[in-house]
Amino acid sequence: MASSSYKPEQARVPPAVPLPTPPVTKFKIGLCQISVTPDKERNIVHARKAIEEAAAKGAQLVLLPEIWNSPYSNECFPVYAEDIDAGGDASPSTTMLSEVSRRLKITIVGGSIPERSGDRIYNTCCVFGTDGKLKAKHRKLLVQS
Repeated sequence: MASSSYKPEQARVPPAVPLPTPPVTKFKIGLCQISVTPDKERNIVHARKAIEEAAAKGAQLVLLPEIWNSPYSNECFPVYAEDIDAGGDASPSTTMLSEVSRRLKITIVGGSIPERSGDRIYNTCCVFGTDGKLKAKHRKLLVQS
């Protein structure tokens, strides 16, 4: 009887293909922590300063913390919630993020802020590109009690 050269355990392993080494590119990321107060305008000013400082140090991508524009409390979320889709005065936090990202030509991951959409409140993260436009939005639904 002839011996088979077929070895099933080897048939399942794809041949090793050397991958090209990707080019090494470096960029700075700014991770901002800010002290949050009950004063929403003050929180927005603090966030703007933190973003500007990170960009001045060379950061091209700046990240803010979760719920950076208001106290982190279920009772506060409806009071501080913004209509992100309406923009402008209805969402001063995202208006600031948009303006700063465009002016400084950086990408901002805006942590999260309370968002009101219809009768729902969300904990929403917005990402703004170097052109100041909203590139992505992730909503985490908050349970209202």
